[in-house]
Amino acid sequence: MNLQNNPLRRQPQQKRSQERVEKILDAAAIVFDEVGFEAATTHAIAARAETAVGSLYQFFPDKAAIFNALELRHVERVYVIWERLLRPEIAQLPFADFIHVLITQFQNLFEQPTSKIVFSQFFTSPKIFKNIDASFTQEAIQFTANLFQKRNTALTDKRVQLLAEISVHGINTLILLALRSDHDHSQAIFIEMENLLREYLKNDLGDKPIDNRFDILDQLTNSYKLNHRQRLILSYAAKTSEISITNCETMLPDISRRTLQRDLKGLITHKLLLPKGNTDQRRYCLNSQFKNQ
Repeated sequence: MNLQNNPLRRQPQQKRSQERVEKILDAAAIVFDEVGFEAATTHAIAARAETAVGSLYQFFPDKAAIFNALELRHVERVYVIWERLLRPEIAQLPFADFIHVLITQFQNLFEQPTSKIVFSQFFTSPKIFKNIDASFTQEAIQFTANLFQKRNTALTDKRVQLLAEISVHGINTLILLALRSDHDHSQAIFIEMENLLREYLKNDLGDKPIDNRFDILDQLTNSYKLNHRQRLILSYAAKTSEISITNCETMLPDISRRTLQRDLKGLITHKLLLPKGNTDQRRYCLNSQFKNQ
């Protein structure tokens, strides 16, 4: 992927200037989404950003440069998601939750105007791109292969590459369909996307090849009426011997720390987890009486 093009006419030095650039980019993403790249104008973008068009021109020579900056913003956000998903906490999730986290992360990404417009335009107006090309799709395939390999190390390189290639191209097609649909239909497509990916990957990445101890987790969940988050926390602790609040936040990025702390407290109350260490670096171990069940 080509990231050598800096679309800014001048780099913002002060915080106020940086905020103005971000506001212009936010506005541009909305305008491009509403009317398309061709119909969009710098005057419309400036008006949406509530700034003078002259102020816009201080940083961007034209709307193409603004779009190219949106490309970079999108790429940065994708890289953040990739880094988050490659953490061990994600690979060790129960299979259904692994797929759900994967789909949810990208669904949230494409609810943002920047990623929505950049992704859509790539398939309709590739000539306007300066920083993203077909090699970015190959990066996505390689990321996915690495993620699948972490999930099941027994997969051959040939098999994991094929799984990644089919998954990325298939999901890209469905994401494009979702982005071109109204909100309700888009949500329905993402649900079906998750179902399709789960069915396609279950034989290679499902729970049975990874871990055979989920029956006891089901029993504990039912016996103690654990919520979904607590089951995930207990599952991780069972496989790694201990868990921290940071591990919990990685597995459940959309849940507040306070809620996760309540979940941990509930597991401690049931004596399923035992705390160790001081408050700042506390970790939680699976109660030894459950380890060999």
